[in-house]
Amino acid sequence: MKNFLAYPTEEIASSVVLSMTGEDVLHSKRMTTGDQHFVYDVKTEKSEYVIRMTDTSQKDKFISAIYWQEKLLPLGIPLAKFIKSDLKCKFSQFPSLLMVRLPGDDLCNIYSRLTDLNKRNLAIEMVKIQAMTDPLPDGQSYGVVDSYERITEHKSWYDFLMHRLHLFDEIIRKNGIFNDIEMEKVFSIAKKLEDEFRTIRARPFLWDASERNVIVDNGKISGIVDVDEICFGDPLFVLGLTYSAMENEGCDTLYCDYWNEALRMNNKAQIRLAFYVIVFMRKHSMTSGNQQKIIFDDQRLKKMFQQSIERVKGLY
Repeated sequence: MKNFLAYPTEEIASSVVLSMTGEDVLHSKRMTTGDQHFVYDVKTEKSEYVIRMTDTSQKDKFISAIYWQEKLLPLGIPLAKFIKSDLKCKFSQFPSLLMVRLPGDDLCNIYSRLTDLNKRNLAIEMVKIQAMTDPLPDGQSYGVVDSYERITEHKSWYDFLMHRLHLFDEIIRKNGIFNDIEMEKVFSIAKKLEDEFRTIRARPFLWDASERNVIVDNGKISGIVDVDEICFGDPLFVLGLTYSAMENEGCDTLYCDYWNEALRMNNKAQIRLAFYVIVFMRKHSMTSGNQQKIIFDDQRLKKMFQQSIERVKGLY
């Protein structure tokens, strides 16, 4: 994603909220969330809102976010509902989406304060939320999409994973985190699992509801935010992402372990899950489109990589 040509400010966010609601703004503050867009917490005389703002080149992401809300909200999935939108840039030069702020904070931000029972209950709750996508039809292709009408080049789950792995390989070679031999191990494992991956249906799931975008309040999920896309394929993919993210941030993985336990998976599913953790280790030392730096501990990443390789071999 290319860098923005211009950036919204807290003053612009306040002005747009005032125009949308007619309510005097008391304060506005940019939130630390939002890898692709700018997100602001805006408090008015009557309520507290979250406004997402982006560059016009990224407006399609907001169009797809509205598209998926129309698909997912009727299923009971607790999304943070948009109450106003400005996709035609009537109020500023930045396409905007407005929602009432959900109580609580991202799971990763409050995780250290959760009890083991909290983590178990949240995991069970997430399993139920992910299962709410079951009534939706399969996709016509595999991977991350902005609508059912968007057909990717991936005709199988294996094709999608190999595409991700090649991105992973490119980033690692550029940053020098792992060597060629280690990468060859990953591709070798993927090849051994090819037949299994090709049997996976193109099932829709909330692929970005991991350690972020899951808002937790008093030990319960108050809602899911930033659902701009859906992934079609193996729903275990998001659990692999969450395992990798939790370990990268130095947290325990009890929440993921309880999630894993609640699914009652067989050995083949456990192998796939262990492999997905490896796939997500490419996320390190990156800069997002809105100029936020994302940095992970390289030594921790290497240790996780080796442990994940051994885990797959032990299960295989």
